[in-house]
Order: sequence, then C-alpha cells, then structure tokens
Amino acid sequence: MKTESGILQIGNEGFKSLREIVVEKLREAIITGYFEPGSSLRERDISEMMGISTTPIKEAFRILEHEGLIKSIPRSGTFVSDLVDTNIHEVQMLRASVEGLAARLMALKATPEQLKRLEEQIIKMETLLEGNETDLLVEENSKFHNLIRECSESPMISQVLRNAEGFSKAFRKRALQQTEEKNEGYKEHREIFEAIKARNADLADELMRKHILRTVSNVLGNFNKWGSDI
Repeated sequence: MKTESGILQIGNEGFKSLREIVVEKLREAIITGYFEPGSSLRERDISEMMGISTTPIKEAFRILEHEGLIKSIPRSGTFVSDLVDTNIHEVQMLRASVEGLAARLMALKATPEQLKRLEEQIIKMETLLEGNETDLLVEENSKFHNLIRECSESPMISQVLRNAEGFSKAFRKRALQQTEEKNEGYKEHREIFEAIKARNADLADELMRKHILRTVSNVLGNFNKWGSDI
C-alpha cells in the first residue's frame, strides 16, 4: 500500500450514497494499485483515512468481494485478491466484445446529431490531452464510450456495460497515467469516430475491440514499471 491517502479522500460526490462513494474509492484504489495484491485491508484504518464510520466500509467490502477484488479469510482478515489483474483482464475482454458491437450499431443507426455529439466529445478529449488534464480526460474518455453505448440504442448492451462501468472507469484512470497510453488512446478514439462517421460498421467494431484489448495488454504489462508513481 502506498503511503499517500489522497485517493481515498471524499469530496463533493453529487447525489451518490456514502456506500456507493466508498465502493468507488476502494475499487479505484485497488485497480490503480494503491492497494497492492495481497495487502491487508483493515476497516478501522480505512475509516480513519476516509473520515467515516466502519459501517459503509463493511458494506463496500461485501460488494468488492463479490466482484473478486478482495477476499475475506476467517480469523485472518480481509486482503486484496492476488487475482486483481486477472479479473481486470476478463472484464476488459467482455467490454471489448460488447463495446465493439455498440460501435457497430452506432455506425448503422446514428443520426447526424449523434455524430455531431461524438465529434464534439473527441474535440474535448483532444483539448484535455494537449493540456495534460488527466483527471478530466478520464471523465471525458468515459463519456465518449458511454455516448457510443447510448447511441447503439440497445438496452441489453447498455445493461451489460453499466454493470462493468465501475471497473472500466477505475481501469481508465490507471491506463491514463501513462503519457504513451493517453496519446495512443486518443488516436484510437479518433479512428473509431471516423469509422462510425463513415458508417463503416465492420471497421468500427474491429477498431473498438482492438483499442480495448491493446490498452489492457499494454497497461497490465507495464504496471510493475509505473504503478509506484500513481
């Protein structure tokens, strides 16, 4: 575990419940490597770091254990799973398939207004990339993917991707700590947009799948080299 606890600080989180906030903060801390595989997670220590009671932390632990990110061992305690990266990889494989389909459907269905929104999103991301605004870039990156999901007009796709959204957002934050990944990711997003705009459904599907799978391969392969800088 890193010594800096800023990642667990609770700020203005809108209309989310305290449990939701704690789950998101702890999930992000695990996926980005703040809490390393095998690390012990003590409710009292985390409650002091976050400035809250242990009740929402207990609730968050149950959710994160269900997600495979932590494990509770009777009479020993709660620990970060040694299989975190495996779980991340599997979720991203699922995303690649489903978001590829979403991109295909948007290429087939998108209205001119929807294409304009996607183009505006790309422009926002380019501006943030040039300004090195990583935290904001994570948010706009998520909006780009969410917009494609929305414009696929498929309730089933939307449901599957919403279920993986917490994982995906935390993973994007981990990925976008790398300058190389930020630049390559933007380039790939631009190519996906151009394929959708051209109504090339096959290419949009292929580019989205390759983008997600390349990102997960690159980030998980490079984690040990840069994880300590998070």
